[in-house]
Amino acid sequence: MPVMNGIQEFTFNESGLQKLKETTKGTNWPVVYLIHDDNNLYIGETTSAATRISQHLKNEEKKNLKVIEIVFDGRFNKSVILDYEQRLIKYCSVDGRFKNIMNKNKGQQAIHDYYQRKFYRNQFMVIWKEMIDRNLAKNSLEIIENKNIFKFSPYNALTGEQNEVSIDVINEIIDSFSREINGVSLVQGCAGTGKTVLAISIINSLVNAINIDDSLLNVKSDNFEDDIDENKRNTLLRLKNYILTERGGKPFKIGFVFPMPGIRGTVQKVFKACGNGLVSEMVIGPTHVIKNDYDILFVDESHRLSKRKNLTGYKPFDDTSRALDLDPMETNQLEWVLKSARHIVLFYDKTQSVKSSDISHEDYKDTLAKYNYKTNEHTLETQMRCEGGDTYLQYIKDVMACRRKKRENMENYEFMIFDDVEHLVETVRKKDDEMGLCKTVAGFSWEWKTKQKNKPKDDMSCYDLLVKNGEYDILIEKHKFIWNLTNESWVTRQDSHCTIGCIHTTQGYDMNYVGVIFGKEIDYDFEINSIVINLDEYKDSKVKARTDEETLKKL
Repeated sequence: MPVMNGIQEFTFNESGLQKLKETTKGTNWPVVYLIHDDNNLYIGETTSAATRISQHLKNEEKKNLKVIEIVFDGRFNKSVILDYEQRLIKYCSVDGRFKNIMNKNKGQQAIHDYYQRKFYRNQFMVIWKEMIDRNLAKNSLEIIENKNIFKFSPYNALTGEQNEVSIDVINEIIDSFSREINGVSLVQGCAGTGKTVLAISIINSLVNAINIDDSLLNVKSDNFEDDIDENKRNTLLRLKNYILTERGGKPFKIGFVFPMPGIRGTVQKVFKACGNGLVSEMVIGPTHVIKNDYDILFVDESHRLSKRKNLTGYKPFDDTSRALDLDPMETNQLEWVLKSARHIVLFYDKTQSVKSSDISHEDYKDTLAKYNYKTNEHTLETQMRCEGGDTYLQYIKDVMACRRKKRENMENYEFMIFDDVEHLVETVRKKDDEMGLCKTVAGFSWEWKTKQKNKPKDDMSCYDLLVKNGEYDILIEKHKFIWNLTNESWVTRQDSHCTIGCIHTTQGYDMNYVGVIFGKEIDYDFEINSIVINLDEYKDSKVKARTDEETLKKL
C-alpha cells in the first residue's frame, strides 16, 4: 500500500496493524505517531511503526484506544522525530483537545540542534494545521505559545546544560536522604537562562519517578524508544529504586517557594492545569514553609527572599521567625527555608534584587555558611528568553554602566528607542493586538493614586479605565496612564493591555515585546558620565526608606 507524506489513519487493532505492515515506510522508517480515542492520547516516535504498534497493542493501559495516526515523511530522520515527539507532547498537553495525555514521563531527553532544524520546525507548523483539520488539535500554535501553561510546562525539553544540572540535582537530593544529611543545590543564572523551567522539570521527575516504565529506562529493552542519555537514564532509575526500596514507595513532600505573589499565582494555576502529580498546593510563599513537613523545598527567584526591612507587614515575618525559634530582628527568609526541609534547591541571581527588603548578596552567602550544609553549586549560562542573546545583554549592561556611546543593531532582535511616550505605548499595544504578551512597564516614578479606587475583581476593559473613569496615575507631558490594577498575574490580565506595569508585576515572566519607560528617578550626569538616582522622584516609599542613593542605584 503506497503512502503520501502527511498523517495516515489506521485502526488500533490487529487489522490496522496488518495494513500498516503493508504500507510503504510502515516497518522501517522514522515516524511520529498518535494513538487515541475521543479523550485519551498517547504520542510516540519509532523507526519501525509496525513493531512499536504491535507492542502497544499488548499494553493494558492502551488496549482500549481506537485509532493510530502516523505522520509519514520521506525526509524524516531520528533527530527530527525525537524533536517532533517532544513538541507534540508539549503542544497537545496545552491545547486541550484531549483530556488526558498519557505520556506521563516524557520530556526527559535534552534538546539538541540537528541538520536543517529550522526547515523541520517550519514543517511542524504544516503538520499542526493538518492536525487541526483532522480534529486532533483545536488551537493554533500562536495561541498555545502565549499560554503560561506552555511556557512553564513540565514537558519542556531541557537544553544540554539544563539536563546536566537536573541530573546533578536529582543525585544530590538522593544523596541527602540516603546519607541522612541536609543538602543545598544552588543553581545560579541570569534572567532568561531557564531557571523556572528547570525547577519544574526536576519537580516533575521527582513526582513521577515511581511511575516510570522500566522499559523506558532499560537500554537493552526492545521497547526502549526515548533518546535519554545514559546519565539521565541511570539517574531516573536510581531515583525510582530509592523511592521504592528506601522510602517504601512514599513520594517526597515537595514545596515550590515563590517570594513574589504575582508569578506565584500564575504557577499555581499552571500546576492545577497540568495535573500529572503536580498540584497547586505545592506552590507556596515563604511564610508557608512551616505549614507542612517538607522533604524538599525548591525556591525560585531566591534573590527576592526578604529580611526584616521595609516590609508591608511585619507580623507574618515575626510569627514565622518565632515558629522556627529564630530572632525576627536577626533572621531572613532564606534561613526559614534552610530550617524547613532536608534538601533545598535554590535558584539565584544576585543582579535581580530590586527591593531594599531583598537579602543582600553578602547576607545570602553568610546565611548559607552559617548552616554549613553540604552545598553544591551549578551555573546556567545559555540565554533562553531573549532573542538578542548575550549580544543584547552585554549591550544593555554597557549602556547602563555608561560604557557605550554608539547604538548597536542586533540580528533577529528588534530594539528601538523612543522620545515620545505615546508612540512607545501605542507601538507596544499594536504588537499586543497582533501576537499578545506585549506590555509596557515603568520605574516607580509616579504615585499609585488609583490603587484603592479600581477594584480588580475581574479584568476591566480599557474603556472603563481610561474613558469612563477618567482617572490616571502617570502623567508624562500631556499623556495619562494608569498603573497595574493588581500585582498578581498582571501580565495575563485583559487590562494589562491599557495599564502600565511596575517591575514587581513582571519579574520572571516571558513576553514577546516590552516597552520600558524610564522615570525621573533615573537620570544621567554628563560631567561624571554616570547614571544618577534622585530619591525625591522615586515613589516606592517602602523600598527607599532608610536607603541611600547609591544602594538604590544598585537595585
